[in-house]
Amino acid sequence: MRRGFDPDSQSKGLTFEQKIAAAWAYFTQGVDQQTIAALYGVNQGRVAEACKAIRDALEPAKEQK
Repeated sequence: MRRGFDPDSQSKGLTFEQKIAAAWAYFTQGVDQQTIAALYGVNQGRVAEACKAIRDALEPAKEQK
C-alpha cells in the first residue's frame, strides 16, 4: 500500500443532501467550489457536477426547436 493512502477513507461522492447543500452554498452564499469540495472531502469536479445538476433541475424546461 502506498504511504499516506487509505482507500477506505476515500469518499466516493456526495449524498443527495450534500449536493443540495453544496449547490445552496455555491449559488446563494458565494462559497467557491474548491472550499466546498475540501469541506466534503471530494474533488472540485464532484461539486461542479452537483451544482450543474441542481441548476438544470431548477431551470424551466427549455423549448425544443
